[in-house]
Amino acid sequence: MNATSDQTTPRLRGSMLALAGLSLFAAGASSCGDPDVFLPSYLAGGPAGALDGTITYAGPLPCTEQQHIVGAAVLLVFDVNLLPPPEGLGTTATSLGVVAGEKLFAGVRGRLTFKSDGSRWCPAASVAPVTVTADWAVGPLAAGVFQVRGFYDLDGNFDPGFKIQNLPTKGDIGGGAIDNAAAVLAGAAPIYREIGLGVVQSDGSRKIPDTGSHVGGVAVTLGLPLPLERPIFYAKGVLDETPLKNKDPLNVKMPSDFQLATFSTFSPAATESSLIRLTLAAGVPKEEVDTAAASPFDLPVKNATPPTIFYSRQDVNGDGVINAVDHVPDSEQIPSLFPLSVFAKLTDKDDLNNQPNPAVVIQALTIYQSLTATAFAPATLASAEPEAIVAIRPAALCIDPGDPSKPGVFVISHQTDKAMNTIIPDEKALSAALELQFHRKVSIVYGCLPEGRYGVNLIYGTGQAWSVPNEAGVCAASEPQTSDGKGCSEGDGKPHRARLLSQTGVLTITAPGDAAYCKAHPTPAACLAAK
Repeated sequence: MNATSDQTTPRLRGSMLALAGLSLFAAGASSCGDPDVFLPSYLAGGPAGALDGTITYAGPLPCTEQQHIVGAAVLLVFDVNLLPPPEGLGTTATSLGVVAGEKLFAGVRGRLTFKSDGSRWCPAASVAPVTVTADWAVGPLAAGVFQVRGFYDLDGNFDPGFKIQNLPTKGDIGGGAIDNAAAVLAGAAPIYREIGLGVVQSDGSRKIPDTGSHVGGVAVTLGLPLPLERPIFYAKGVLDETPLKNKDPLNVKMPSDFQLATFSTFSPAATESSLIRLTLAAGVPKEEVDTAAASPFDLPVKNATPPTIFYSRQDVNGDGVINAVDHVPDSEQIPSLFPLSVFAKLTDKDDLNNQPNPAVVIQALTIYQSLTATAFAPATLASAEPEAIVAIRPAALCIDPGDPSKPGVFVISHQTDKAMNTIIPDEKALSAALELQFHRKVSIVYGCLPEGRYGVNLIYGTGQAWSVPNEAGVCAASEPQTSDGKGCSEGDGKPHRARLLSQTGVLTITAPGDAAYCKAHPTPAACLAAK
């Protein structure tokens, strides 16, 4: 045995893919017979790290099509400093591994039907579930501490290269490498195993030694059918009672020095009207449904049941109990709700990619019906709604995702509202909560927000999300937009695919209304794009 990593430690409580009711967990153990040096033949450079183990799937038989088994087990390896929302700001996994359905279900292939005409066959709902296992491996990996999360793409529509197809959908079977099996069986959120690769250095960092680093025997279990579709949405309306009077939901503007007129728990109605709010409707507009449901988008917006957005309470501190402590950071009276709503700063002149360094996000306030109704939302809230309301906070988190040694900055446009009510009641508590979430110090600064264009995201507790703008509404550089704006061409001006205008909305943080204020309270340097 030649594993050079340390033992895993008790860790972060994740909210993604709570495996309630899962009946089978495999125990992880270090494997023997590891290679003396791990350096893949295709990797130019020094030794690297690798993870491997077994994957256990407990769920329905897969579908078949064109004489093949549909789908694959997708394993996403995340650096703990770059976890996906809602736990972190990671936009992509550090590495991705795939176990083909042909391999995972080889032992039960005889129970499947392969139609002679190649059309899709799926088992009846009454067919008994199966339990199958296979080996998996992911590498090369740099030094670090990682979590393994995953799902079986039961419908075969996963594509990591596109926002509209890069996350699991309803019915896919979720899971990961999890430590607290017994607690999860009792209904708790999973604690993902944290796996260290590399030797810990004196400063706490890790380094891959010359012999490489290999952790084997990592058990991954997939057993939870995801009950929801991704929260597909479009910006249907804007509610703006401020002097700005925004009207266009696809092009909302807010100055970098925006100050709330009222922000007080004693005046919920006035507070709500002081916030710029977006109404996000489930699915796409009626006139786009047929196009969105057809190829190449294949969005689930034309089913017998209309699309909805699912509201629930968020277990903010991850203790497995929804109670009064699970509130938004700026008010103990307002519970934090799913879907989380996050505006992420986009790369200049590129509406398909978030700004990588620093990452800048504005977490909006998810409102259920009204701010007053939100304050009284029960712990058992579980409501499928045709629309969601999100209110834009004048505050942004700026962080370098690739360097956990760099502190983050939480910039708030003003310390008080116009009536002199304090915006953040407990700065130390907020800093501590952000430090725990992002594994680094986070300072609070009062200054102007980073200017630029921001995309909007809705995120469920399962980690399923939807982002606008996305490929359905934005033409790539290689397929310029047609003159009428309704399609994308191959350079000849003739549309070769449709364009969904509803999938193009952005928030723009504009120049300040009062330049003198921003001169005295500038945007922190940590929030400015790297040159």
